[in-house]
Amino acid sequence: MENTRNPFRSGIFIMVKYPELGMVKERLAQSVGEEAAIDLYRAFIQDTLQTVQSLDIPYHIAVYPPASQERFAQWLGPSHQFFGQEGVDLGQRLQNGFATMYKKEYQQVIALASDSPDLPIEILQKAVSSLQTHKVVIGPASDGGYYLIGFSHDLFISKVFEDIPWSTATVFRETLSRIESVTSQVHVLPEWADIDTKSDLQKFYETCQLQPSKILHTMKYLRSHSKLLQILFS
Repeated sequence: MENTRNPFRSGIFIMVKYPELGMVKERLAQSVGEEAAIDLYRAFIQDTLQTVQSLDIPYHIAVYPPASQERFAQWLGPSHQFFGQEGVDLGQRLQNGFATMYKKEYQQVIALASDSPDLPIEILQKAVSSLQTHKVVIGPASDGGYYLIGFSHDLFISKVFEDIPWSTATVFRETLSRIESVTSQVHVLPEWADIDTKSDLQKFYETCQLQPSKILHTMKYLRSHSKLLQILFS
């Protein structure tokens, strides 16, 4: 029987939106079109899941809107564990996601975005291991946000999600400042890029072209759509 009181019991939840018109990657859609943006976001989710699954620790998929759980199960398969994102903004949805995971008896919890399909497994491994020696872990994104944040249950800092200017270049700095006002036990991971714009997608493609052994759903999609590549590099 699993020991749910294990002080090192870690879990991850992945923040995802259901890929449909007007819901995902709106800035990217302005350059590549709605259909391609939706297809790409589907590939981002699949790549993120593939990496998380290779960690061999429990994970859950936090879906938005909350009522889309059945549709996600039909798409990704019923073997995954889903729960709905609840809250009026991203901050509330993250807070509630952590609360849900702690109720499931996880002691170290990591929230992961789904916008960095090439995030190395080594970074996720470091995020998990760092919570054995630190109270907080955070991964800065190159656009000023963050792609990952995690807390030990005994020092969850809810104020890092309150009144944050989401989708701005100051999100990471403001969040880290609030964390450091409470504890020095924070581990900052390497910066990584997420994909929100045409420029982000160009950089992703060029970087992955140099790593032919890295097979990603996102790269397969790009390589099979020559017209999209023409849009990116015209």
